[in-house]
Amino acid sequence: MYPRHDYNTELTNDQLKMFAPAIFAEKPYAEVSDKYSFVPTIAVIDMMKQSGWMPIFAKQSSTRVQEKDGYQRHMVRFRHSQDLSFDGGKERVDVVMHNSHDRGCAFNLLASIWRNACANGLMVSSDLYNFSHRHVGFSQDEFIESAGLITAGASEIAGEVSEMKAIELTPNERGIFSTAAHELVYKVPEEAPIKPAQLLTEKRWDDKGKDLWTTFNVVQENIMKGGLRGGWVNGKKKKKTQGVKSISKDVKLNKALWTLTEKMKELKLAA
Repeated sequence: MYPRHDYNTELTNDQLKMFAPAIFAEKPYAEVSDKYSFVPTIAVIDMMKQSGWMPIFAKQSSTRVQEKDGYQRHMVRFRHSQDLSFDGGKERVDVVMHNSHDRGCAFNLLASIWRNACANGLMVSSDLYNFSHRHVGFSQDEFIESAGLITAGASEIAGEVSEMKAIELTPNERGIFSTAAHELVYKVPEEAPIKPAQLLTEKRWDDKGKDLWTTFNVVQENIMKGGLRGGWVNGKKKKKTQGVKSISKDVKLNKALWTLTEKMKELKLAA
């Protein structure tokens, strides 16, 4: 059994290899183009360390293609050595990187907010803090610059969170938010195992607030971690909802939820 992440302690190379062996691939998947510039993920992690970002979490996706095992998509979360916490340590700005060596994706760096209350991370879907670096023509200097821009933008990200915390939502507005989030997950809402309102289910005292930030966190955690008890659909009892395990789906949903939250903030501020 794998040891649990504590999301604060830097992982050793042995631990990284345990959680995500693809990080240590020594060559790309056999079918990549000759133009593909192979850069081992562990080399990029070393670049991040030199910029003050320490790996604290790692995982990789499963693959149905046996030949791709060891090259598949993988994700690493980093915490800065300066400790970019805010609001009394309740939240922290981290960086999430995901990559693959099978042509599945480029090196992607995204700002993320770590929330201590639920040990959960929310990715910031903003062009200012969302960088993609292709394998073809990969530039170490440009990659390091992207990491530095996220470090420099930590206070701005914290300010946006503060604005979200100051926005109170009415019951109707929370219902609209949960319905929109529900539609992001279930393309045919009528066939979903749960109702939109269930995404507002609170799991701890810290989640009792009705502000935009808390609402976003509650909905995001219920989607990403699952565990909501399903109802009856087409005469069949549905099991509890499952957490999101796919890295690509994790990133896609997180970014979509952040965008939804920003849109709600804009509407409230404009009212």
